[in-house]
Amino acid sequence: MSSIAIIRSRIESRLPGALSPYIAPEPEMIATGIQILDRRTGGIPKSGLTQVCAPAGVSSGRTTLLLSVMARVTSREEFCALVDASDSFDPASAEAAGVDMSRLLWVRCKGNRGMRPLEQAFRAADIIIQNGGFGLMAVDLGNIEERLVRKVPLSTWFRFARVVEKMPTALVFFLSHSAAQSCAALTLHVAARQTCWQGLERVFHAHFLSGVECEIEIGQARLRKPVQSAGDRFTATSVWA
Repeated sequence: MSSIAIIRSRIESRLPGALSPYIAPEPEMIATGIQILDRRTGGIPKSGLTQVCAPAGVSSGRTTLLLSVMARVTSREEFCALVDASDSFDPASAEAAGVDMSRLLWVRCKGNRGMRPLEQAFRAADIIIQNGGFGLMAVDLGNIEERLVRKVPLSTWFRFARVVEKMPTALVFFLSHSAAQSCAALTLHVAARQTCWQGLERVFHAHFLSGVECEIEIGQARLRKPVQSAGDRFTATSVWA
């Protein structure tokens, strides 16, 4: 018997399983309600940090994804928390999309008390995640300037990822670009491909947006069965159409 085998057998005799490879448990997933995404990834992972990246200032499907996930979570009688850094969340649209507003904690960041909205958002997120009790915690930084988000140190993303690993909570950041990098268990990129309008052709002010055909790309997925980078499409329909 080789010296390595002898050492191994002695360690195993005193500490059974000490040298066995650790296999992380399969994470619980939250269905998004967007079929193509749920089919490819299984949904949004709990006990992990997800980042959804979408261009700022344009219709991209980001809000559709957010409302769809919140509707799914609240329908399971779980609670959601939304940290709204730019105070742009519309409760009426959320309710029309099926979100149970009685199960939603909405934190509106206005940059008061000497704090900027970005700083206020991270402080609020830190307090909420430390206290727990939510199936989904979303932090919407989608309208915050990219240059400001880039100043957030990687150690901050790492800390959030490590804290949520021990909790039955899906932590989702909505951003204009990929900022959490390798700290994210799942990274999604969404962008508008084509917009759909309804109304009288000759009367421009009578037109309204009825839907957006969006492209979604899975940048990375640190799951048991890794998902390769792939793109596909889904349609975001206006709740008022």
